[in-house]
Amino acid sequence: MKRLFKELEYDDEAFQDLSLDGLIISDVSFDYCRFINCSFNKVVFENCSFSESTFDSCDLSLMNVTTSIFNDVKFLNSKATGVNYSSIGLPFEVSFENTDISMSSFYMLDLRHTKFIKSKLHDVDFVKTNLQKANFKESDLLGSSFSNTNLSSADLSTSYNYMIDPNKNNLKGTKVSMPEASSFLTYFEMKII
Repeated sequence: MKRLFKELEYDDEAFQDLSLDGLIISDVSFDYCRFINCSFNKVVFENCSFSESTFDSCDLSLMNVTTSIFNDVKFLNSKATGVNYSSIGLPFEVSFENTDISMSSFYMLDLRHTKFIKSKLHDVDFVKTNLQKANFKESDLLGSSFSNTNLSSADLSTSYNYMIDPNKNNLKGTKVSMPEASSFLTYFEMKII
């Protein structure tokens, strides 16, 4: 695989229409940068830092973010499926809007206050994740896994297709609405007539 970025630091740069599929990008810092309509499919970001940056209309599917840092990074109108964020460096502060992050893993991460707005989150691993005060506004959580997950004060009121076992997760103060809230009854072996 070849390398593209020659500089070690980029500040307030706009990158548009780049196709970087399968590249390794190592030891590069991006501050206040905007990535627009770029393809990062299967890219390896190794020891990279993204701060106050935005990915808009990008394909980041199957990217590898080993030991990289995402601090105040926004993903807008993008696709970032199959990404394992579990080995990411800290801090990790992101938001997703109108983005498909299906089949990704946030296992054991601290995602307090994270915004998942109008996004597709099919089969996402949220096991042992701290989602306290997270906002899932109008997001589709079909098949996503929640176990030993802190969802206290999270907002699920307009999200849909979730199945969350209230016996295995912290739901104190979680905002839910009908009909999705009725899914909690599934775990109590009750018959609803």
